[in-house]
Amino acid sequence: MRNRVLYGVMSVVLAAGLLTGCAGGKKEFPNKEITVVVPWNPGGTNDLMARALQPVFKEKFNVELVVKNSPGGGSAVGITEVLTAKPDGYTVGLASSSFLALVAQGKAEADLDKVENICLVAEEPVVLVAKSGGKYADAQSLIDAAKANPGEISVGIPGSNNVNQAYATLLGQAAGTDFLFMPFDGGSRVITEILGGHVDAGVLKPSEVIAQVKSNDLVVLGVFNKDGLAAMPDVPTFESLGYDVFTLGDIRQASYIMAPAGLDAGAKEKLASMFKEALESDDFKAFAEESGLVSRPITGEELDVFLDDVYVGLENASKEIWAQ
Repeated sequence: MRNRVLYGVMSVVLAAGLLTGCAGGKKEFPNKEITVVVPWNPGGTNDLMARALQPVFKEKFNVELVVKNSPGGGSAVGITEVLTAKPDGYTVGLASSSFLALVAQGKAEADLDKVENICLVAEEPVVLVAKSGGKYADAQSLIDAAKANPGEISVGIPGSNNVNQAYATLLGQAAGTDFLFMPFDGGSRVITEILGGHVDAGVLKPSEVIAQVKSNDLVVLGVFNKDGLAAMPDVPTFESLGYDVFTLGDIRQASYIMAPAGLDAGAKEKLASMFKEALESDDFKAFAEESGLVSRPITGEELDVFLDDVYVGLENASKEIWAQ
């Protein structure tokens, strides 16, 4: 009997110890590597953004940030991979306005109200460029040529039915003319065609052209956003030149960290805090400035409102521009 009682007491103590150990042994998030799915090929702006964050995450949080490139479908392949991943916080995606544009056009399926938006990474003010020393020394000279020859001044864009084309179309509408759009399979190809004299101008990201601008091969004629570009303070915005390119809404080229629906609130808050801190680091700020990016790491409701506004603009562009 005594042995039975002793055995029972020991069992209770052991069970309590196990329960306490389990509760106390629960590891705080994150306790392993975090994968960032980049829905583009290596070497592009979004890929470089993600890789610029890797050493910062390692230094600040001792967390490995693994970059996985999953290109295809104009970013739909990679983002779909994220949306169908386990919502545990260890798989996130670097989404952009390109994906929002696909959803707005019905070319990608996603319930944007259920997607977990984590943190804005950067905005890329789209610019209009031409060959240095060529026919167009400034934006007005190109616009005047387009007005004199509607539909004949060619503008190269990477892809089609995207923010680049929307901005150029709105510029044409504001100036009362049309451009001849030449879609190519990437920004580097657009640059090659401009330098070769086969295309009059191009609508590209600053990060895609900054090297050619510094080498005086390309000249930036104008910036499509409202605030201008800190890296190129002398370049005018089209709004300052009297051309309203925001008649359809707040169209922007932006990239942000997102996660699948169902993510635990605590994990979401932790991810947002980590990415915000990393983006505010001196190392990433230096990268952003060198690349012509505008880094504004907003999170929470402010981010949701920002992305909703961008989506509305892209939805209007889908109806008014891309559907034609």
